[in-house]
Amino acid sequence: MKAQDLALISIFSALCIVVGYGRGLVLPQIPGIEFMTVIIFVGGFLFGPFVGALNGFIALLVYMLVPYPFAHPAAWLFTISPVLLLIMAGLGALYGLVGGFLGTRRSAQSISAKFIAEMALWGFCLTFVYDILSSVGFYIAYPGVYASVWEAIYLTFIPLWLPYPPIIHTFTNAIVFALVAPPLIKAVKDLPAHITKKHS
Repeated sequence: MKAQDLALISIFSALCIVVGYGRGLVLPQIPGIEFMTVIIFVGGFLFGPFVGALNGFIALLVYMLVPYPFAHPAAWLFTISPVLLLIMAGLGALYGLVGGFLGTRRSAQSISAKFIAEMALWGFCLTFVYDILSSVGFYIAYPGVYASVWEAIYLTFIPLWLPYPPIIHTFTNAIVFALVAPPLIKAVKDLPAHITKKHS
């Protein structure tokens, strides 16, 4: 691992964790809104799949391992299953990995309607996978909470004890990706070239 890669991973992971905790304190009543995953995705898009995946893994690992009031529903439990912890960290890595592979195949020099729509679509698809697999992970990690894995998936769409369905996160994240990813990518790309050079 290069020193620059390590620095990028450290900076982006710290940024993701601060944003995750900050969102919980500032916007606790707004369902499904979070900015951590879009930052993980953008980090991968700009600096490659290795940096993106490791950043996502570390960020979600710390975020889920260290509960903070209003930061994440898992904080209500004050403990987390090691199985769920690894699944969530892996899902965090997925955002960075996909962002990294997309970034190696295209270069967004301007914010166009097409690029905004593409970011919204990736935000929707990745978060749909995230929401479904996190429900499956919860089922695996906490046997007995759900009667079957299908019930866990079903309750992702239809809430039982939550005031809103977890799947709303999929739709809000599509909007967040559309609004945040394009300008953030462009802003970082406008920095000096030696800062934004891709790493592999």
